[in-house]
Amino acid sequence: MLVAAEWLVPDASGAVISSWWTRPARAVALAPPRVENALMEAVRFPKLMTPRLMLRAPSERDIPAWFARATDVESASLAGDHIPSDIGAGERWLARSRQRFADGRAIQWSIDQAGVSDAIGTITLSFGTTDAKAAALGFVLARAHWGHGMGSEAAREVLRYAFETLALEQVTAEAAARNFASLRILAKLGFKHIESFIDVSDGERCERFALDADIGSSLLTSNATPGC
Repeated sequence: MLVAAEWLVPDASGAVISSWWTRPARAVALAPPRVENALMEAVRFPKLMTPRLMLRAPSERDIPAWFARATDVESASLAGDHIPSDIGAGERWLARSRQRFADGRAIQWSIDQAGVSDAIGTITLSFGTTDAKAAALGFVLARAHWGHGMGSEAAREVLRYAFETLALEQVTAEAAARNFASLRILAKLGFKHIESFIDVSDGERCERFALDADIGSSLLTSNATPGC
């Protein structure tokens, strides 16, 4: 369970993978370019490709799939998020996603899989205000795509972008202690456990992780895409 990045509430940050959510840690990175509108966002937004996936800017066509993920009871429980009552929440999610990119506070990608009509999830780098060389990772996948290595594949490519293009020095992540799938993914990607803590907002026991650029770059070069 990777927490935080489909942004169900105005001040939420980070993202989720399936019922795997990573809670976003406070961090900041080199700010992406500001965008004036959806057209400029499409021009400037960093599109990423993997053997099975395309990571692109979210759009209006993603709202129904986002709403389906956001109303999945198990995922919402693992993320500590409330369940939206109407699809209008999807419009607000998209507006926040675009605004956060325009403000240089986050890059949130929609995840497309070859042969699948709807986006299968989102993955996000969130930037804070204190460290210009760090960011927090979060992601979420729809239930139908759990357990097929999609989260690891998407995260690996975003980490490559973070270290090689943005030249970040560290990427952090947080996950609920009961979110075993997310914990396995973070370990497979090379993240090191930093500390355990209790989330004061919901009393959830969580784990905090970090991946430094020197270790991350080496792992990304040597490891193949995980198969789980």
